[in-house]
Amino acid sequence: MSETPGNDMNRADGFFSRLTAKNWVAILGAIAALVFILQNRQRVRIDLLFLNVNAPLWIFLGAVLLIGWLIGRFSFRRR
Repeated sequence: MSETPGNDMNRADGFFSRLTAKNWVAILGAIAALVFILQNRQRVRIDLLFLNVNAPLWIFLGAVLLIGWLIGRFSFRRR
């Protein structure tokens, strides 16, 4: 059996039409994260009390974001 030339486009259109708003937000978030990582690859030195660490900036910023999210998540009072 042979496929028609436009059949591949119909499959792609079907895939994109099934994406929900939540899927689009996740895709845009992943693209933003990739751009963020690519723009913050330089190595930096972080001094915290007696600890000195050299690592890419995006790792430190991601760790601070994760710590902040965890603090917010566990300090939220349920009604």
